[in-house]
Amino acid sequence: MSFSRFFSEQARKPTGLFGKLIMSTIFNIGNAKINRFVYEIMSVKKDDHILEIGFGTGKLIYEMAKRIDKGLVQGVDFSSTMVSIAQRRNKKHISKGKVRIIEGDFDEMSFKGESFNKVCSINTIYFWPEPETTAKNIANILKPGGMFVVAFEDIAQLEQRQLSNEVFRLYSKDDVKSLLINAGFSKGVSIKSREMGSTVLHYAVATKKES
Repeated sequence: MSFSRFFSEQARKPTGLFGKLIMSTIFNIGNAKINRFVYEIMSVKKDDHILEIGFGTGKLIYEMAKRIDKGLVQGVDFSSTMVSIAQRRNKKHISKGKVRIIEGDFDEMSFKGESFNKVCSINTIYFWPEPETTAKNIANILKPGGMFVVAFEDIAQLEQRQLSNEVFRLYSKDDVKSLLINAGFSKGVSIKSREMGSTVLHYAVATKKES
């Protein structure tokens, strides 16, 4: 296996010592800015019921849980390595009933329909095997008027990296917008962008139509 394929697979699902030591460090440093921007957009309220899909080391969950009182922040990730790290980081929040960490594949989970008012996912959209299905599943678990925030890097900068196209599916802003609208976010999808030096980050904010 080439290093490009190996690294891409680790980015998708960190495993072993490389995942625990190397990928966790890369996630903590590399996702710091994008986590902060998503945190701002989420505008967490005390009674929010939030789900993060693919939470990595659990840093965003930790920050959101600080503002939760009667609500709950849940996270689902299919990497046992990341689940272990996130559980340790959120130990106090978990003991207080403000955080629930779940190991598993989101598309195979049986979340109750219309049970979350906010859902977010950072740098995971590239790995969705059936993006249309995943996007529809997210729409289904959101309450009417609920918000989904998906963050991803600009396609031009990702194309410059040695990433395996067998693992990464790259998206333009228009691709993401069309995907979410077709999934049922008919009220509208807006794309926000942030430039950090030579790095460009995008955030799609999709709202589910109210009944």
